[in-house]
Amino acid sequence: MLVIRLDKVTSTQDFAEAVYSLLYSEYVVVAEEQTKARGRYGREWYSPKGGLWFTYVKYNFPTDQVPMATLKSSLAIRQVLGKYVDARIRWPNDIVVNKKKISGVLVEAIAQGETSTIFIGPGVNTNVTAFPQGISATSLFLETGKEFNNDELLLELVKSIDEYLKIGDKEAIEEVNRYLSIKNEKVKIYGKDFAKECEALFVDNYGRLITDCGIFEVEDVLRLESS
Repeated sequence: MLVIRLDKVTSTQDFAEAVYSLLYSEYVVVAEEQTKARGRYGREWYSPKGGLWFTYVKYNFPTDQVPMATLKSSLAIRQVLGKYVDARIRWPNDIVVNKKKISGVLVEAIAQGETSTIFIGPGVNTNVTAFPQGISATSLFLETGKEFNNDELLLELVKSIDEYLKIGDKEAIEEVNRYLSIKNEKVKIYGKDFAKECEALFVDNYGRLITDCGIFEVEDVLRLESS
């Protein structure tokens, strides 16, 4: 598989989406540093040297499977990081350790009828040694005191993502609930025109967050925080 390596880029997601029409088989764009990395709804993502920042592009992905791809990709990342730390899922797309974010994934797609080109963009705090004030995050290095080989971890993550994209939706939801970091906890949920504090209960078979104050679709939630 083609791996495009960059020293610095605005975001691997932007680069991958800019060149996808020029290529024909799956590829990875990986950068040492991103200057304008983005998460869901364009939120900024701190991604200095030391972390693992990449976008994995797959062609001819079933369009009807795109909605569950975020949760399945999150599970794939959690599975790899879980070998080294107590990694949990913070619905819908964050992986946390002791409520501190260690990874996130942005999944976007360009539909071509029944199939789509899907862009899976994980950011993993591997060897990041410090974070700006106000960012509640951690890294593999800070948790374990060890440096990690980003190239080896990249291959492991791509393999895991491929495996998890093939599992059934029911199996994926069961695993999300098994590792849900916010289960039975108070959370603050922010949407475009609302902010609520609710108790998170579980994720249902449609990937929605069920709480004591309502049901929330992934696309309706801009941000979720632990209270």
